[in-house]
Amino acid sequence: MTAPHAAGQVVRFGIFEVDLATGELRRKGLRVRLQEQPFQVLRMLLERPGELVRREDLRQRLWPEVLSADFEQGLNKAVHKVRLALGDSADNPRFVETLARRGYRFIAAVEGNPLPPPDAFSVNWEGRAIPLSEGCNTIGREHDSTICIHLASVSRRHARIHISGETAVLEDLGSKNGTLLKGQRIRSLSPLADGDEIGVGSARLVFHAGSSRSATLTAQDT
Repeated sequence: MTAPHAAGQVVRFGIFEVDLATGELRRKGLRVRLQEQPFQVLRMLLERPGELVRREDLRQRLWPEVLSADFEQGLNKAVHKVRLALGDSADNPRFVETLARRGYRFIAAVEGNPLPPPDAFSVNWEGRAIPLSEGCNTIGREHDSTICIHLASVSRRHARIHISGETAVLEDLGSKNGTLLKGQRIRSLSPLADGDEIGVGSARLVFHAGSSRSATLTAQDT
């Protein structure tokens, strides 16, 4: 099933462009393969071009449940994949600069629409708010999932939440135990509203929209 598309959500730098709605990196118009976790790292750097993005910031947003050693390995691997995709070098960077033991900085000029606030949409799980990004946010047991849940009742790729501008929808990915929205199993793309409960296996998550977006969603429903 095709994800909703947000027109105009494209950021450009050099010969590259990032489509926030589809989660794609393109070089001269041709798609460059980049897995979800490295893409989310790149996105965080593009949210704050020219500024330091601390390793701890990356951990809290993308690896909240991972042990320290696994996080270090996962982050180093993700940054390496970003550099490979961009043809960049750690020793002589054109795009991603390393600040030793501190974090990373995107150093190229960026063009295009400003990225939406990272906390505009989020999911609360076990008392922790996990921010959602424009485009696809996966839920599952895989380590590179946006929301990684290590429970036997959760499929490796269980569900995903599509964020497109002011719209958020939930989609099941053919999971073994199904995905629930407000207690009902979903069969197709299902719109999300602030406060909706999402059931993924035995896990229960609550979807939240930021104050401005919550008002927009409410107005659309009336």
